[in-house]
Amino acid sequence: MEFDRLFTISAFEGLRLMRSAIRAVPELTLESCPEALIAHSPQARLYDLEAAKALHPLVVVDAPHETVMFYRECILAVLILKMPAFAKLMTLGRGRFIKRIKGADYRDIRSVFREAKLLDDPPSGDDISWWDLAQGRVRLNFDQEKLVRARQAESLSLAHEQAELTRLGIGRNPIWMAIEDNTAGYDVLSYRPTKVGERNLLIEVKSTIASPLRFYISRNEWDNADQIGEAYLFHVWDMDKNPPILHVRTVEQIRPHIPSDNQKGKWTNAQIPIGI
Repeated sequence: MEFDRLFTISAFEGLRLMRSAIRAVPELTLESCPEALIAHSPQARLYDLEAAKALHPLVVVDAPHETVMFYRECILAVLILKMPAFAKLMTLGRGRFIKRIKGADYRDIRSVFREAKLLDDPPSGDDISWWDLAQGRVRLNFDQEKLVRARQAESLSLAHEQAELTRLGIGRNPIWMAIEDNTAGYDVLSYRPTKVGERNLLIEVKSTIASPLRFYISRNEWDNADQIGEAYLFHVWDMDKNPPILHVRTVEQIRPHIPSDNQKGKWTNAQIPIGI
């Protein structure tokens, strides 16, 4: 079921009433709802019981029965399942999130958080604990999405290099080093012909959905690339395109965008534009 239908107080309260009725009247079951529930609790007809049934398997069985705490469990469950665009705003901190959802586009979302007493100022200890938990879960989900996207990009580079080796008449297969040895300092090991045989080609794979197109490089990644030089390439995949588009960059093309250390300060991560 779509996010907008699940992420409502109507669905949350409908599920709370269902569970309350089932506890009070053992012969009631979720399958017999909504008719039996409405007969037991007429006010239930005011809520979205179809969405409530869809929400049931997502919300922990032992969720607190108190209204506010139950709503908070529902919010967390739907957020983690659906990961709407606004979820990332939550990682900015409670105060900044509240400021960002003040617009008309967020009216319905704001009302759900308000009913769950998550916008109260000052926040209570329980409020802060919930926000910490929610932000941690959202970050974990985004990190997992990034990992999946990174693996997809690596797989694309592997296929690209396999085709390139075939075209060059090199009877070897590229190696997915990010899987075999993630301390190697590169993601794909490939090969290129020389006058006396073949040489290794080390490929660092980056995936991005950023606009303008860009990627991030760590100090360790750059030091490794700088040391290897011509035998090192960057594969940057624009994963926002369908199919994804590959941008290949050499060490020398990246070099002008690498920052310099100053006095006692040292850079650790740099943002590299692709439009170069």
